Amino acid sequence: MNTVLCLLLVLAASFGMQAYAQQFEYTNTQVGEGLIPLGYPVPIPVDSLTPIDGFRTYQALHLRHLQMSEQSATITRAQIGNTEYARSIWAYTLSDSNNHTESGALEGAALINGGIHAREWQSPEAVTGYMEYLFDHANDNYIAQYLLENLNLVIVPVLNIDGFIQTQRFPKQVTESATTPRDGRMRRKNMRDTDESLVTAFDNLNGVDLNRNNAPYWATNSQRSSGNVSSLVHHGSGPASESEIQALHQAAKLAKEDRLRFYTDTHSFTQIYFTPFTENPRRNDIAGRVATVMRAANNFKYDYGPSAAGGGIGATDEYFANTYQIPAYTLEIEPKTSGAEYGGFGVSHDGFILPGSEVARMRKETTMASLSGLYAMTEVPVLMSAQVWDASGENLVLSLRWQAESQSRVLQTLQSGELSSETDYQLHLTFNKPMRWLENGVLAPFPAVSEPLDIAIKLAGIANSSPVEWVLDAEDGEWRVSDNYHRYKTDTFVLPMRLPSAFNWQSHSLLFLEIDTHDFAGQKLDTNPATIPDWVDGGWQNYEDATGNASSDQGGVAKAMRFIDDGSDMYATSPPPSPPVTPPLPPSADTTGGGGSAGVIFVLIGLIGIWRTAISKSYGEDKQN
Repeated sequence: MNTVLCLLLVLAASFGMQAYAQQFEYTNTQVGEGLIPLGYPVPIPVDSLTPIDGFRTYQALHLRHLQMSEQSATITRAQIGNTEYARSIWAYTLSDSNNHTESGALEGAALINGGIHAREWQSPEAVTGYMEYLFDHANDNYIAQYLLENLNLVIVPVLNIDGFIQTQRFPKQVTESATTPRDGRMRRKNMRDTDESLVTAFDNLNGVDLNRNNAPYWATNSQRSSGNVSSLVHHGSGPASESEIQALHQAAKLAKEDRLRFYTDTHSFTQIYFTPFTENPRRNDIAGRVATVMRAANNFKYDYGPSAAGGGIGATDEYFANTYQIPAYTLEIEPKTSGAEYGGFGVSHDGFILPGSEVARMRKETTMASLSGLYAMTEVPVLMSAQVWDASGENLVLSLRWQAESQSRVLQTLQSGELSSETDYQLHLTFNKPMRWLENGVLAPFPAVSEPLDIAIKLAGIANSSPVEWVLDAEDGEWRVSDNYHRYKTDTFVLPMRLPSAFNWQSHSLLFLEIDTHDFAGQKLDTNPATIPDWVDGGWQNYEDATGNASSDQGGVAKAMRFIDDGSDMYATSPPPSPPVTPPLPPSADTTGGGGSAGVIFVLIGLIGIWRTAISKSYGEDKQN
């Protein structure tokens, strides 16, 4: 294709058919003819293998990706296709070597795409930031390690490699006009039927918008998608006609597409999570909840914009949402409006040119948000084990654990003993995932979603043929952070426990723990660990709520951890406890409690927002996701 195109250029020039493109140049503050002052230094990509407070060249980013894959046992690479200019498109799988979670479930998969629009430099930097965080924190016994051990994550750092290199080849130069620049630094599309020179004008508007080249809504929106090859939103000759989109489909196969449960396409700008709704209300509701989690990671700095089901523009998030019935997003990174937010002049399209001084912070913020979304979709929370130790923590009295066997779990009694009244114990509860948010290694609120404590515990059952319950004071317990956790920081809650004189083990025909809590993403416990949850057709299967409904996607209060089991239905409606609820049990005299507030305070935000149809009007006609 390149040889033929060059010959055409020579012929065109020979016959006087070729006009020279008018060029413009971005500057800091310098003004003059053909100059576009930004009001801050024009970012120039740097060759650096390590993250910098600025942008890196494509070659530096690519070498960094290779370096991480060569030095990590949990990062592998695969070529998924080639560009128009025969450059290799790479995808990276971040996962351990087995296909099962630590709790015995089959691992789910997630796909994150970067660099689909060439001029949006924030995207490859952000997505590379996700990889670098997981690489640097692979053994953190917290979120990074949890994701690597329980999720099959595939990342495409740069999809539109040809276009991205073209923008970096001309970091200050653009063509067409000062208000609607198109080639050079402001190329959006791929390089189909386009040379790499800015001098030749006839091809500067060529190329395909890869975010208009997708089923099921390819060429269905004449306002935001076009068959005109010169259009900024030219949709190509057919759905997935472009090699880059075909490569993205290969990335989905690499992720084991039948296991997909999360997708993000990373763009800039307007600081919002867009998601297309489908005809599946469960999928739409969960997509809204996960968007809330990602937004909460940065204290709701980002907006949320769901669109109505049944229409679209040919975007990749529409393809993945409708094809796989999963939460799928177009993440538009900052700024919200323009470079004026960073002290710039606010000229046309400067929202695509994030100042270099903002890049490191942007990487950190988008990393925390995206990892939080992945955390929410990796697994729902499950109470996996309960242990009762003596006050010294040296002698195990009781131990129950849910053990995976084939496609289900069985509650195993690992230590059988009896509890006595007026005796000090330690209750250890272990979950399948980190349950609380940490900042600098310290328990912290996850804004508007969860507080550091957020757990209520009862010991309940049937004694002398009557319902009884004993309320344990959760404020005297703590989520383990520095030691005595099971596998991940905050996956274990430890509570001192002393049963009153009225308690009599022998009088009980049924005795179980009643645990009311949630993970830091606000998801409540799976109430029946025996049936392993999985993502199926846009919702969680076998994620039982308090009534036993396996398709509510809600979870509830867990009552399945039984010390004494009478074989009764745990979801059966029972009369109010009699005698009346005992006041909270006093802590043992030689223990100190952890801080926090009791009880769950979070209600997940469901369907919110309306489609922001004025985006292109507010931020320039070219700003379309």
